[in-house]
Amino acid sequence: MIQWPPHSKITCFTMSGEEIARSKRSRLDLADSLMLHYSHAGPRVCEIEVSTKSNKWTTWNSKNVKKIEEHIKYDLEYDGYQVILERVSKPGKTLCSKPFTWKLEIDVETLDDDAEQPAPRVLVGSRFKVARSDAKVKTIQSQIEKVFGLPKGCVCLLTPENKKSNPRSSIKKLRRKWKTG
Repeated sequence: MIQWPPHSKITCFTMSGEEIARSKRSRLDLADSLMLHYSHAGPRVCEIEVSTKSNKWTTWNSKNVKKIEEHIKYDLEYDGYQVILERVSKPGKTLCSKPFTWKLEIDVETLDDDAEQPAPRVLVGSRFKVARSDAKVKTIQSQIEKVFGLPKGCVCLLTPENKKSNPRSSIKKLRRKWKTG
């Protein structure tokens, strides 16, 4: 999995400057932060600023900018979104401690049943498709409750033995249990 640089500060804004999401711990899931509760008909257009105080990241050269762009695309496309990136800042000798900005246009991928005929489109949702393998069971349970408007504590993921899964366990471990029986 592609990671944000260490000691990163990531901030996302609407085009009118309103803050949508922020992280100072180098951990931000863009798909959840930007799209989980976005219910407008068209694509989400926003800006993202990234800065880091890592010793390994000194300037916003082309290589470092490309790494961040790959991370942004991976994060959103993994969850079924199409993303168009546009650099607002320019790569060069600007220090990585100063924010580098991109404009994002994020839309839900669509799948066509028949390419020849204009058929109704089937939307592919964000987390309805697959849970991230590094997510904790408790996080996925909470997200299911939030997305479907269920009372807190009513969702429980089970092991193949029909026992409650450990909330601190990862989805990857739970999947492995189900595959091996």
